[in-house]
Amino acid sequence: MTLPSFMKHVRTLESSGLIRTMKEGRVRTCVLNREKLGLVDDWLAEQRRVWSERTDRLEQFLEEES
Repeated sequence: MTLPSFMKHVRTLESSGLIRTMKEGRVRTCVLNREKLGLVDDWLAEQRRVWSERTDRLEQFLEEES
């Protein structure tokens, strides 16, 4: 991955509040925002639950049709 591409990803994460960066000389340090990451994790868990239920219903439907 090129540096400009990497920095674009870092800026996206920073603008969304998922990370905070500090630059000292040539070194850039990134710190995760655990609170925001927790919100993302909660949202992903809900999405996994929803899609798991949907695929279970699809599987049940397909078994009934065969």
